[in-house]
This record gives sequence, structure tokens and C-alpha cells, in this order.
Amino acid sequence: MRALGKSGREPVHHDTFLQLLEQIRDSSDETAICDALLRLGGRFGLTRVLCGIVPKPDIPTPAARAQILFNRWPEQWFLRYFDEGHVQRDPVIHRVLTSERGFRWSDAIAQAPSRAADHVFGAAREHGLAEGVAIPVFGADGARGSLSLGGARMELKDTEIAMLEIAANLAVETATAVAGHRKTARDLGLTTREYDCLRWTADGKTDRDIAELLGLAVRTVEDHGASLRRKLDAVNRAHLVTRAFRSGLLR
Repeated sequence: MRALGKSGREPVHHDTFLQLLEQIRDSSDETAICDALLRLGGRFGLTRVLCGIVPKPDIPTPAARAQILFNRWPEQWFLRYFDEGHVQRDPVIHRVLTSERGFRWSDAIAQAPSRAADHVFGAAREHGLAEGVAIPVFGADGARGSLSLGGARMELKDTEIAMLEIAANLAVETATAVAGHRKTARDLGLTTREYDCLRWTADGKTDRDIAELLGLAVRTVEDHGASLRRKLDAVNRAHLVTRAFRSGLLR
């Protein structure tokens, strides 16, 4: 019989945690990063995640949204949060700007109670975000950001917040690398489909495998492969993958 913690749930064991970190590290896009983070967060009742660079005051809403690194927030609350300017009144964001460690949302509210804070979190609860944790993170240029995990009910120990800090920082590093690869792909003139084919080729998939995974004809995948070899000046599949790693397209 497995030992349960005081909360009645199974604790996250070391090997399991390392496996979850590997899933975050190996994520190839923002969707996979969110999926991996929530496999960990879900063990604590955290079913939603939002991460981005904290926007400067008075920045236009579209520009603020553009600083999001990855997002699995309730869609209506995500839109409302920025449209109504909650980011500037959110006590969690205020604490993220000065804190070096992760903390519960409730701690930030208790530290700086206000009608504005009550309004923000009253609205969040309407979208199923009653409790959560925030973790200060940093972008590629050192800009301070926030990763929040939330849900209807959270069961989280202080030691587990430390685990989430590790996962959060790895997720941001992965997201930054993914964005860099995408920029490199654009600079080299790769299409989205070509980049998808490249990633699966590096994973050892055949053209037929890739066609099934992407819902394409085998001939189309072959054409993408030929185009990739031209653009990366590669003579075969192995050379293509090597060139892709050297150019920063793959990691």
C-alpha cells in the first residue's frame, strides 16, 4: 500500500519529479510545456497556468498580451484580466516584482489588502481560480516575469512550492528556447510545416511516420524534406539534423 501524506494524497516522489522535469525540458512548443507543468501542478489541485513577463505601467493591452510566454488560463478571464487593467492592481504581480521565492496568492492578498485586490480575486473565482501560487521568473534579457498556477482548491506544502519553483524556471527556459528556435526558423525561411517535419525527423521518424503524425501525404513530407535540405545546405537526413542542431533550430 502506498503511503499518503496528511492531506490524503500521494506525495510526489523524487523519481516522479525528475520524470516530470524531463517532460518540461523536452517540450517542443507552448502547448507541451503547459501540459507537462499541469501534470505536476494537478497533483496539488492546480489545473491552470499562465506565464509571462510583467508589463510596464501604461503599456497598451495588445503589447502586454504579447509578453505572455505560455498560457492555459480560462480564456474569458485571460481577456478580461488585461482588458480591465487588473495586471496593474493585482497584489500577486506587485509581490512578484519584489520577491525571490514562490508564494501563495492568499499571502499576497493578506500582505496588501485592498478593495482592488478583492475585486481581482473575486473575478478570478468566477472563472474557477479560487486558490493558487505565483513564482517569480526571468526572461532571456533578465526581465522579471510571473508564473501562476491556479485552481478551485489547492493542497500545497511549503516544500512543494520549492518543487514548483524548479519546474517553473525550467519551463521558462524551455519556452525561451522554443521561441528562439522559431525565430531562427523564420530567419532561415522555414515554414511551420517544414519545422514540424524537421523536429520529427530529428526524433527518428520516417517520412511515412511524419505523414501520419501531421495528417499529410507522404509525397508532401518528402517535398518538405527536400526543401529543408536546400535551405540548410544538407546532403541527407543525418546531415540535415546535424545542421539544424548547429544552427540552433533544435536542442
